[in-house]
Amino acid sequence: MPVPITPRLAELRRQFGLRLRDVREGQGLSQERLGELADVDRKTINRIENGMYSPRLDNIFQIADALDISIKELFTAHSPSPNK
Repeated sequence: MPVPITPRLAELRRQFGLRLRDVREGQGLSQERLGELADVDRKTINRIENGMYSPRLDNIFQIADALDISIKELFTAHSPSPNK
């Protein structure tokens, strides 16, 4: 049974997921294509983006490599796009 998370942790997961989505969409990638490039299941990408899943460090490395960005860039605070 999963351990409940604190509101702060839930918010940090949400922000990370939004940042990942912004970067992925900015590169014109679908969740499925990013999953293929990162060798991570599409459902996992979806769960990360929706703040429902805390990715393993290895997944973060793979995703950053697939997006050709630094890991630090994935942890940059989310700022909503002007179009959203």
